[in-house]
Amino acid sequence: MAKKFGGKRAGTGSIISESSTDNAEKWAGAAKAQVETAQNVKGVLTKTIPLDYISTDPDNPRKLAVSQQQVKELSLKFPMNLEALSSEDPSDWLEDYTDLLTQESGLNGKALGDTLSIVQFAAALKSPERMINPITVWQDESQFHLIAGERRFLAHIMLGARHIAARIQQSNIARTEIDTLQWEENVHRENMSLWEKLDRVRKLLEAGEGIQKTSVTKLSKIIGRSRAEAQRYLSVLRYPNKALVDAIEKEKVTDLKRAAQLAQLPLDQLLPIIQGDKKAVQETKPSIKLARHANTRGLAKVIQAAAVHLDVQEILDGYDLNKQAQLAAALEALVDKAEV
Repeated sequence: MAKKFGGKRAGTGSIISESSTDNAEKWAGAAKAQVETAQNVKGVLTKTIPLDYISTDPDNPRKLAVSQQQVKELSLKFPMNLEALSSEDPSDWLEDYTDLLTQESGLNGKALGDTLSIVQFAAALKSPERMINPITVWQDESQFHLIAGERRFLAHIMLGARHIAARIQQSNIARTEIDTLQWEENVHRENMSLWEKLDRVRKLLEAGEGIQKTSVTKLSKIIGRSRAEAQRYLSVLRYPNKALVDAIEKEKVTDLKRAAQLAQLPLDQLLPIIQGDKKAVQETKPSIKLARHANTRGLAKVIQAAAVHLDVQEILDGYDLNKQAQLAAALEALVDKAEV
């Protein structure tokens, strides 16, 4: 648990008293302007705060498998050599250090992987003073709760730092706003898994109008992504059986576009695929059959127009509309979607 850090105190300073009314009015005007400015930035300050008074958010979408306390214990048991990190080529030392952690830290699996990732980040940073972007925290009385910058924060612990630069939200901040800030912080990182992204989108939806009632356009605005991507998230989250989401959590499905394609399948066709049957989709025959001499080109245009009209263009991803069998499968998927 984070320690408590001195109460909220206004900065100290001296005011030279002036008998002049003009000076008093100027001072009052300046004070008023400062108050208005503070209100405009919604109580955000940037300052250096002690690491010991910051606690991480257990609901952070990155879902690190190593805790703040574990990182602190590792930093004390296996301190990083800042002098070696500052050398022209610290690669040999870093390789030996990661081997040491792998063999003696007692961690394995994702916990070890997350720890080594933090170590690599700390090594790239070299020293706390080199960090450019402050972390973001919100202040609750005398404690600080991390909103964004978890890897930066943990890297500082590994480097043996005692303080870190932080943007401090002093006003009350809603859980939904924290979720949104964390989404914006993490979504552009390539190493954020599909499960982490999906779980965060789910929480954003549940905090608003809900998964079923939120429109594609609204979700697109909430997460700052394209309407096509928003539709894919909704398709996956609205799947009537948890098997698809479970497969994503277990990393059997790691691509959003692929997950959205699977969301168009009935459960009896989905299960063989996520269980590893690579031929399942190819062997699945659509219930809709096209005549041998059907106008496939014209039908493809009709299907595409219908998908646009229903606002489900992404449903056609993965279908080759030049092939009759896949054209029939795309038509069946579109019909199923129209019934929802």
